[in-house]
Amino acid sequence: MIGIRSESLKATKRNIMNHSLSKKFIFGVVIIIVPILGLIFTWIGANLIKQAKAQTIEKARVVADTIILTRKWVTDCDGGIFVPVKSLGAKSIDFKTECRFNTPIGDLQMFTPAMVTKKLSQYSMKEKSYSINLSSLSPISIDNMADDFERKALMRFKHEKVKEVYRFTDFSCDFMVPLYRTEGCIKCHTSENQGPGKITISSIIGGLRVTVPFTKTRKILKQNAIMFGAAGICITVLLILFLLFMINNIVLKPLKELEEKGRQISSGILDARVEIKTNDELEVLGHNFNMMASSLGKSHEQLEKKVSMATMDLEKANRELLKLDKLKSDFLANMSHELRSPLTAARGGVTYLERTIQNPDAFQYLTIVEKNLTRLTGLINNLFDFTKLEAGKIEWEFNRENITTFVEEVIEIMSPIAMEKNISVDFVNPGNIYALIDLERMEQVLVNILDNAIKFSPNNSIIQIGLEKTKGRVEIFIKDQGPGIDEELFENIFEKFYTGQKNQQNKGSGMGLAISKVIVNAHEGEIKVKSSQGSGAGFYILLPLMHKSRGNF
Repeated sequence: MIGIRSESLKATKRNIMNHSLSKKFIFGVVIIIVPILGLIFTWIGANLIKQAKAQTIEKARVVADTIILTRKWVTDCDGGIFVPVKSLGAKSIDFKTECRFNTPIGDLQMFTPAMVTKKLSQYSMKEKSYSINLSSLSPISIDNMADDFERKALMRFKHEKVKEVYRFTDFSCDFMVPLYRTEGCIKCHTSENQGPGKITISSIIGGLRVTVPFTKTRKILKQNAIMFGAAGICITVLLILFLLFMINNIVLKPLKELEEKGRQISSGILDARVEIKTNDELEVLGHNFNMMASSLGKSHEQLEKKVSMATMDLEKANRELLKLDKLKSDFLANMSHELRSPLTAARGGVTYLERTIQNPDAFQYLTIVEKNLTRLTGLINNLFDFTKLEAGKIEWEFNRENITTFVEEVIEIMSPIAMEKNISVDFVNPGNIYALIDLERMEQVLVNILDNAIKFSPNNSIIQIGLEKTKGRVEIFIKDQGPGIDEELFENIFEKFYTGQKNQQNKGSGMGLAISKVIVNAHEGEIKVKSSQGSGAGFYILLPLMHKSRGNF
């Protein structure tokens, strides 16, 4: 089940990686192509609008030129042309009766350039193609009053000497050109020819405004913009799909094959090879990948052979080490057992001599001998105990014991040794605390640690012993006022035969703390030290109230 889940997760991860690469490619194409196409279509749209406006202006310009030429022709015809009054072309025009006369074909009315212009405007408005208007800063007729646009244009004609003015609104294009006085104008407008210098040929008398509708053109431009936008979107989508198809076959597919074969090699299938035929760098990469896989397979075979040979050598060496370790343990156990009898006999002889010899010098030597016999006996006992503990031959006797009473008994045992250095042992009874322990072995631990505390404490100092129950454990701590222990030596002091620093006095056999740690570990507990050089040492024994292997009590 775990293997299946692992494969499923790997497959999901591969799919995510492939999709991510595709998405990154699409995103890259979009951020490159879309702005470029957007700029192109924006430029095209702007040019179309500019071209449409230019065409509209040109149309208005042609209309204006045509009307001006028509006015000139009418003016050149002695200021007007005669039109039958009852004809359709004469309707909706105000006439001056003095410019009318009778003929055999009917009454004729003279049409001035202004009247012709007005009639042309009526026709163009009827056809909804364009409109025409004449305006002046000092009009003769109220119909020729200039609006704001016409007034500004006339001022520019007069002061800036421009030839045309135009503007675009939401609905139309207004195009305006100046109208100049001619000799025909002076003949007609005799009322204005009053006083010298007032009327001159070629002076501006007004302006001609041609208004061309722009709504239809704007609508067409909007439709074209929508068409261009849709075309741009279609082109972008088709380009992305084409590039995605190309990149999938040229890049993604070979990469997927490389990823798949790499996964197979990582799972132990070292004969996996890729087949990439793209005639480019990816094919070279595939070839190098196959060479790497071949080299990896050969290296793996060589490594397996070396590992197999090394494993055989290690197994052989391990068997020899186990054999030597067993011989060592058996030797130490046997030697410890065999040495106990002669040492006991020697101590008995020394004790007898101490009672019988009266010579002070001889008695002093006997005291030295007894002291070393005691040390040797302790060392042998420690070796014997450690060998049994290491070999797992100790028979443990765990019982529910009162730890408070147990600590007080150990203090009482060690009090004579402490009194020799005038050292006080402070212990505050916390009340009855019970735990599951092997009383004899834990007494050995506490005696070892308290003996070390007395050994390394100066005369007239204080040793503090504490006991408390916290978080399902019993904590016993012993703090002295000795020289302390460097923090870098905290792990070393629990190794067998470690006797401390070279310049340190009161060295022991180096077995007490090693034995203590093994015993505490057998209780599923923990022993640790807290100290710094020159500030004393504190040893902490943590024993669980509940043993995992033995249950609670």
